[in-house]
Amino acid sequence: MLEQIADHTDDPSLDARAKLLLIHKYMASQKYVQAFTLANTLTKSLNTVADPDLHDRVLVQMIQMLVSQKQYDQALSYAKQLKSTATTDTRKCQGSYFVTNTQLQRLNVLTSSSPQFHETIDQCLAADMLSYANALRLNWASLMDDEGHTEQALAYLNRIAPDIIKTGYQAQIASLYVTRAQAYLIQRNYALASQWANKTLAANAPNNFNWTVQAAYEVLYKVQEHEGQYFAALSSYKKYIDQYKKSTSDAKAQALAYQIVQQEVLTKRLKLQELSKQNRILQLRQSLDRKSAETSRLYILLLLFVLASIGFWAYRTKHSQLRFRRMAREDDLTGTFNRQHFLDCASRLLQRMQKTDNEACLMILDMDHFKRVNDMYGHITGDVVLKHVTNICRHELRTSDVFGRLGGEEFGILMPGCTPQQGKEIGDRMRRALVNAPIQVLENESLTITASIGLASTRTSGYQLKRLLVHADEALYEAKRNGRNQLMISSGAANPETAAQPG
Repeated sequence: MLEQIADHTDDPSLDARAKLLLIHKYMASQKYVQAFTLANTLTKSLNTVADPDLHDRVLVQMIQMLVSQKQYDQALSYAKQLKSTATTDTRKCQGSYFVTNTQLQRLNVLTSSSPQFHETIDQCLAADMLSYANALRLNWASLMDDEGHTEQALAYLNRIAPDIIKTGYQAQIASLYVTRAQAYLIQRNYALASQWANKTLAANAPNNFNWTVQAAYEVLYKVQEHEGQYFAALSSYKKYIDQYKKSTSDAKAQALAYQIVQQEVLTKRLKLQELSKQNRILQLRQSLDRKSAETSRLYILLLLFVLASIGFWAYRTKHSQLRFRRMAREDDLTGTFNRQHFLDCASRLLQRMQKTDNEACLMILDMDHFKRVNDMYGHITGDVVLKHVTNICRHELRTSDVFGRLGGEEFGILMPGCTPQQGKEIGDRMRRALVNAPIQVLENESLTITASIGLASTRTSGYQLKRLLVHADEALYEAKRNGRNQLMISSGAANPETAAQPG
C-alpha cells in the first residue's frame, strides 16, 4: 500500500510520508538497496516538501543513513541545515545532537573537555528529549574512558544511570551496562567487568546482535582468559566472533547496497550526458552517431573495468605488503617480535642509550623443563603454554621494553632506562607471576610453569648487543645449574653473580 501511494500520489507531503515509512520498513527487513534508492529520490524532492516538520523528519532520516555509511561531510551539512532552520526545541536538540555526533565521528577533534557536549546535552534535556541527551552522555562517558579518565567515566555513568533506565530504551540501557563493563576491565576489576557484561547480555533480546552484545562477549572472554577459565573464555570468544561476523556482514551488506545505488545514480548521470551528446550528433549524422554511441559505451565499460582492476590490485598489493611486514616482524605463535626483529630493535635502542649515556638491561628468559611439557602433553599444549607464558610476561613488562622470542622456549627482553636492581625486580615479578598462575592442561589437571632468567646490564657489559647476549646467556645457564626458577645477574666477567635464590 505504501509503495502504491508513493508511486501514484501527486501530493509531495503524502509522497514524503509514504517514502519515510517505506525506508524504515526496508531497513528493518534488510532490503538496503531499496532503502537507499528511495532515500536518494526523497533527497531530490526535499525542496518540494512544504510542511516544516515533515521536512525536518526527512533531514533526520538522511543524516542517520549517511552517518551509517560514513558519509560524514554530507551528513554534517544536513545536520547544520537542520540546526539552522529548526523552529522547535525538539528539532533544535536533534540538529545540535547530529552536528556534535557527526563531528565526533568525522573529525575526531572533540574531547571530553569540549563544552559542545554539555551545551547539546543541556539543550536536549530542556527540550525533554531524554533519549538524545542520554546518547550524548554515553558517548561522553565512553570518550572519557578512551582518554584514560576511567574513574570519572564510572562516576558519571552511575550519575546518569537512573535517567537512562527510566526511559526503558533497551539499546541505551545495554550501552550503559557494557560501557561500565569496559571501564571496569580497564581498571582490572574483573569481577565487576564480568557482572556488567552479563547484565548487558540480559538486557538484549535472545539471538539479538548489535555492538553491545559483541562488546560484552569481548569483555567476558578477556576476563575469563585472565582468570584461567580457558574453556569458558573459548566459548565467549566464539560468541564474540559470531557477533563480529554478523555485524560485519550487515555493515558490508549496507555498504554494498549504498555503493550499488550510488553507482546507479552515476550511471544514470553518465547515460543522460551521453544521450545529450547523441542528440546533438543526430542532427548532423545519424549513422555516425550510432557508431559513436557504441564506441563511447565501450570506452566507458573499459574505463570502469580498468579502474576497478587497478583499485582491486592496489588493495591486494597493500594488504599483502602489510601481511608480509607483520610476518617479517612477529613470531606467528606468541605475537612477540621474532628473533631477527628483536635483535634489530635492540641494537638500535642500545645505540641510542649509549649516545645519551643511559642504562639498559637485557634479560634472557628460558622456561624450565619445557621439553617435558611437549613430551607428556603434546606440542599443541606446548603452544598453549608458550602463549600463556608470553601473556604473563608481557603483563609485567613496561611499554618501553622490547620483548621477543629468540627460539623455542627462550625469550629476550631489552629494558631501556633500567638499572640492574630494577631489572631484577621485574624479572622476579615475572617468575612469581608464572608460579602463581598455573595453566589447565587437562580437564582436571593444572601445570605450574617456572622459568630461569639471566640478566646483563650495560653498566658492566657495555652497549654491544652481542656482549650483552653472551653475558645474559651465561647468567641464564648459571641459574639453570643452581636449581632453576631463579634470576642471575651477570657481573660482566666470566662468571655471573647470584642475584636471587630459588623461590
